[in-house]
Amino acid sequence: MATAAFIVVGLAAAGAFASWIVGAVFYVKTLQAISNDPQQRGLMSRAIFSWMFTVGRLKGDASIHASTVNKALVAFLACVIVAVAAISIATNLARISH
Repeated sequence: MATAAFIVVGLAAAGAFASWIVGAVFYVKTLQAISNDPQQRGLMSRAIFSWMFTVGRLKGDASIHASTVNKALVAFLACVIVAVAAISIATNLARISH
């Protein structure tokens, strides 16, 4: 049973890594879309330093990319939570079985 929990840890860590990469790629795309739009250039520093307060003001491609960044962020946090819980279960199961 501890082996199954360690497998879940590995899968959750892989999911966290993948969602982090997706979030980073779409964050760069969001910043590029902001810099390409003359009406939104003032939001560039806000997007870098206070992401959560800027997302609602974005329009067009920047808004689409930003929603993907937010989804990747949620997926990353969910994977980290699952990985931590699975590590806890795996260590407890490994300790009990000995």
